[in-house]
Amino acid sequence: MQLNLQTGTFSILNATPKDTSFSPTALGTMSAGGIKVDFHGCARSGHNQITCLTKVVSPNKDAGISAMAGSTSKLYDNLSQVYETSSVTALGKSGGGLGEFINIAFVAIQGVPVEVKFIFNNIDPSATSIAAFQPNFELSGNKITGNFRDISF
Repeated sequence: MQLNLQTGTFSILNATPKDTSFSPTALGTMSAGGIKVDFHGCARSGHNQITCLTKVVSPNKDAGISAMAGSTSKLYDNLSQVYETSSVTALGKSGGGLGEFINIAFVAIQGVPVEVKFIFNNIDPSATSIAAFQPNFELSGNKITGNFRDISF
């Protein structure tokens, strides 16, 4: 904060607004294959772009996990259109492009949530909600797919 005593005004410097796009509490949860995935919502994040946030936890041990992008993780809008993940981010890593097996590999420390964001491009501007978000993860060769439904953005 910078205070100007001559004019009686102040300015806020180097402030970053808090991201309120996603719910602070999980809107849905799934557990399978040794991991727990909390879904925190989807939000418009750019022109015809939607980002969906998950938090992944390995409750029993440190685990190598892959978040799958491309054609393996999908989003369906309320107009019955399907979108493939354009990119996925986790722990400062990102990967993307359209294709079958594009993923980000990371190590989840036991009990510590890892934010994983799935980004979808070219969303129809007429869409008003998401019918289904189906993120795909892999742990020790086992594919784990979520199925979160009826999502506002």
